[in-house]
Amino acid sequence: MSRPMEQLYVFISEMIESPPPAPFGPEEMARQHHDYLQDLLDRRILFGSGAAKDETGKRHAGGVVILRADSFAQACALAAEEPYVRDKQRAMRVIPWQRTWFGE
Repeated sequence: MSRPMEQLYVFISEMIESPPPAPFGPEEMARQHHDYLQDLLDRRILFGSGAAKDETGKRHAGGVVILRADSFAQACALAAEEPYVRDKQRAMRVIPWQRTWFGE
């Protein structure tokens, strides 16, 4: 039986232990990050995003962004534009993910 699938890409921004000095203050970095996400949403590329935290608030990475992209290469290029990654404050990892869902 065939199940519906959608090819997506999970972009994980990972904290760096000793990043170089940030080119902007924390408020400006956060604003640029949120503008980046809003732009992806406006272009219908953003499937979902959020901080990588557990129920206690402990961080397990910087964040997770799920992208709609035409290819792995495009997803990596989009991830590289994220401000924290672009300014080397976080490392990036992109994982292809096939979203599958089941009928009732």
